[in-house]
Amino acid sequence: MGSWGITMRQSDYGLDLLGSIVEAQLKKVEFSTFNVAEAIGLLRRDILDEIKRANQGCPPEKLDYYINANFPRDFTQAALLIAECLADYYRAGELTVTEYTGEDYTPVDHHITNFMVTKDDLQILLEELCRVQDPAHWMYNGWFRDSDRKKWLAHIRSVQQVLEEHRGDAA
Repeated sequence: MGSWGITMRQSDYGLDLLGSIVEAQLKKVEFSTFNVAEAIGLLRRDILDEIKRANQGCPPEKLDYYINANFPRDFTQAALLIAECLADYYRAGELTVTEYTGEDYTPVDHHITNFMVTKDDLQILLEELCRVQDPAHWMYNGWFRDSDRKKWLAHIRSVQQVLEEHRGDAA
């Protein structure tokens, strides 16, 4: 999956998605709170906008085809990224996000110590985590080496376990 790792936060696409959350949500609140519902909505809109931009000018029925073909794949990755962020927060009591600032892209770590998450948000994330563990799922089958798939699967199951342990914490 990842360009250089097994987690969404180790993939180029995952880092792009996280960058969108940083720009549209976290900067506005000075990195104080990660709002899961807002992040899910933001990434849904960004994914749809990107599909529409990439297929500009095509007939509506073709655009519908492209949305139906690409949105589920991209949203799954977005949900896994958010699930990883939430699991990291639950494990450590904070989520560290690195922002690259200035002309020289100086790395600045921000420590987010507050998450807003509802039971519905958690359900969306858990459903995606369960879905990708199906051996017929494209993501499950996307690994060239079985050893990488096993590491990824252990990671996914670990994230799922942490989120399930905190179901009662969601609003």
